[in-house]
Amino acid sequence: MELCNIQFGAAMKKECFHFEEGYTFINHGSYGVVPTKIRDKQKQLLDALNDNPDVFYRRITQQLFSRAIDTAAKFLGADPKNLVFVQNATTGVNSVLKAFPWQKGDEILATVYTYKAVEYACRKVAEFSTGGHIHQFDIRFPINDESEVVNSMTSFLDKHPKIRLVVLDHIASPTALAFPVKKMIAECRKRGVMVLIDGAHAPGQMEINLEDLDPDFYTGNFHKWVFTPRGCAILWVRKDHQDWCTPLVTSHMYKKGIQLEYCVQGTRDDIPYFCVPEAIQFYKDIGGMDKINKYTRNLLDKASALVAERLGTEVLQIPKSMEAPGMRLVLLPEYKGYDKTWDGADKLQMDIMNQHKIICVISPVQSELYLRLSANIYNEMTDYVKIADLLNGLPKKS
Repeated sequence: MELCNIQFGAAMKKECFHFEEGYTFINHGSYGVVPTKIRDKQKQLLDALNDNPDVFYRRITQQLFSRAIDTAAKFLGADPKNLVFVQNATTGVNSVLKAFPWQKGDEILATVYTYKAVEYACRKVAEFSTGGHIHQFDIRFPINDESEVVNSMTSFLDKHPKIRLVVLDHIASPTALAFPVKKMIAECRKRGVMVLIDGAHAPGQMEINLEDLDPDFYTGNFHKWVFTPRGCAILWVRKDHQDWCTPLVTSHMYKKGIQLEYCVQGTRDDIPYFCVPEAIQFYKDIGGMDKINKYTRNLLDKASALVAERLGTEVLQIPKSMEAPGMRLVLLPEYKGYDKTWDGADKLQMDIMNQHKIICVISPVQSELYLRLSANIYNEMTDYVKIADLLNGLPKKS
């Protein structure tokens, strides 16, 4: 059966994926899912590596890298010369921050919803590099218009002239909020401030043309929404920064150009990168972005409305233009035994996973707990009915 003829939902799950029985998966956003076809390709390449490591590393690897980079670049509207592979978006962020030519007093701007690992990386470089400060501008919900987020950033920049780098999400992990990054990059450039975009969730969800978007740096995962094995992400570096934006690991190709420096990182498993062409082909064969996003948006509209109605709450109030195609947030009631903090959120989502076998994410937003729903081509409404039933039955604080 041709992939384009397989109906999304239960049929797609049965034909193209393999999940542990008994679990409900509504958290595609955290780790993605690898189709069986791509898992087979991964195993094939791993066998080739293990059968003859010398030939694989010394002769085959460079060919596979070139093919994968060219395919990824075409998918993202990038010049292949500006694109390298890294293991994940966190690695990409760290690569930029720890190579950055900081001067004493330089400051960094992020948001209050910056992914914690990225926030901590910013704090780390401030500790040993600049003696400066990490600022985080606020984002308040409900949001009525994109300009509210842009203005929150620009007003902060105008008050803090020592900010040298802004770190922005393309899609924020805790809130599933899609930022108007093109507008925000333009405002930063007017002020002579560099921009690093954390696009961890964006490839596969958002239309991306990196040469047109033109940030200073962009990193994004392929193992979330583009179906590669885990440990596969890209880092795009503007040409005028490539002489100093070196990788975290210095290896044999030191000072031989950004492509070779990132390609040769010592002995490691690069096979997730080499699966990029097959993963992108799978993505296209099932219908591509328009078909996938149409399905997930429609499914999440219904699912988030269902959960909110059952719980007597509401979805996170943001403009349609700022909704991520594959993720939504629903406000949770106040439950007994779960504080409205990061610790409380983690405890609730772990209890749901361990006791009820439903895989989801809970996030604290503005002192409330929210359920983050993800949707992909193997999900259907019955998945979200299960979480609605469970949450509706949990004991609430009186």
